[in-house]
Amino acid sequence: MSTRRNFLQKSGLMASAAILPITSQRTEMKFIHHVLFWAKNPGNAAEVSQLKNAILELGKLPLIQNVHVGSPVVTDFDKPVTEGSYSFSVVMIFESAEKEKEYLYHPLHKKFIDENKHLWGKVQVIDSIA
Repeated sequence: MSTRRNFLQKSGLMASAAILPITSQRTEMKFIHHVLFWAKNPGNAAEVSQLKNAILELGKLPLIQNVHVGSPVVTDFDKPVTEGSYSFSVVMIFESAEKEKEYLYHPLHKKFIDENKHLWGKVQVIDSIA
């Protein structure tokens, strides 16, 4: 019985040790580029899908540390103060304001705008630095 108990205790410790490095690694959020997109035709599934796929591709640029593309969530608790009319929220994390500027002038970012600007009716950008 003690052999089994030792095995279980050790395997639990090993599992914990394996998880710790993953959970303790976080991206330092020095510069946040947050963009809200309102689809021009939100009822057109093909256009909405095209816009989302284009955003996801743009997020693969290596100078972006991390990216999150999401859709609105509005709960009953915070409904009066939550903006939920947008189609997509894009949060990009950059190492610095300089990296974000490099991204803004990157040919793929310019291409994204040129090829997809007909798909959105409104865009709002919120940048912040820590």
